[in-house]
Amino acid sequence: MQCIDVHAHLIPGSVVERLLKDGAARTNDAGNMIYLPPSVSGVREAMVTPFTPALRDIDVRLAANDKNGIDRQIISVPPFYFGYRQSPEAGGAYARAANDDLAKAVAAHPDRFYAFATAPLQDPAGASRELERCIGELGFVGVEIGSNIAGTELDDPSLEPFWATCVRLNALIFIHPHHVVGGDRLGAYYLSNFFGNPSDTALGAARLIFGGVLERHDLKIVLAHAGGALPQLIGRWDHGWSVRPEAKSLPKPPSTYFKRLYFDTIAHDDVILTDLIHRVGAEHVIAGTDAPYDMGIPDPRALLARLPIDEREREAILGGNVAPLLHLTAAR
Repeated sequence: MQCIDVHAHLIPGSVVERLLKDGAARTNDAGNMIYLPPSVSGVREAMVTPFTPALRDIDVRLAANDKNGIDRQIISVPPFYFGYRQSPEAGGAYARAANDDLAKAVAAHPDRFYAFATAPLQDPAGASRELERCIGELGFVGVEIGSNIAGTELDDPSLEPFWATCVRLNALIFIHPHHVVGGDRLGAYYLSNFFGNPSDTALGAARLIFGGVLERHDLKIVLAHAGGALPQLIGRWDHGWSVRPEAKSLPKPPSTYFKRLYFDTIAHDDVILTDLIHRVGAEHVIAGTDAPYDMGIPDPRALLARLPIDEREREAILGGNVAPLLHLTAAR
């Protein structure tokens, strides 16, 4: 069975070159870290993030994929490159340039890579147009979005036309944590990642569920990092739905919508991942690596080989589940 990796990142090369040339970004002396402006990173201060060859060179990535038994990989920009704080006009131009960069990377090895578009969701109409271009003209398989749009929640009414576009295009939506909740309290110990990422993924899902987005739209959504904290919270949400008036706008319990979602395999805990597989079904779990970051899991085959699941489930997670979703949005 082929391994198809749904969660991997690549820096948009020409976009970064422009930022460096204009002085909006800078690298450290070693050239392996980059300082990004808030307009790009989405956070209030300059963001310091890796700038290694594995993030910039598609051939370096291909060699790593060969080593780790990954046959195909869906590349997307790191969340620090969403650019949600730019004006609608600037954000649209930025997203087009970033997506063109991803398209060039895919074109270098079209039998090994797909791409998720980035969309300027500070301008939902522009985001819809860009997604139509990426899927219709560039052959992308879907779109990557943040767990919030620089503070705008995913159930905001302004996003309704974008969700409708995703349904019309059969676009696979990959949700990655971004601009995480509690940021002012998470500065130490890398807690913005350890705690903030899984928490904000759950918060984004909560907005989609309780805000009725998943009731109104038949969306195909993959949550990063095995859904973050969501699987551990869904029982509490179901109980709350049964006793609290604030949740009664939903016609069905939250777990109904939870089971419609897809999840990557980056849980960092075999027991939690196995429990997730049993709760949502192996058919809703998809291999992911978070390559090339150090908080990822580079070898999904080795991960799944040690889980107490059967071979049918293992093959489904490695590639059988995501392949039909990709075929809905990609001709190749």
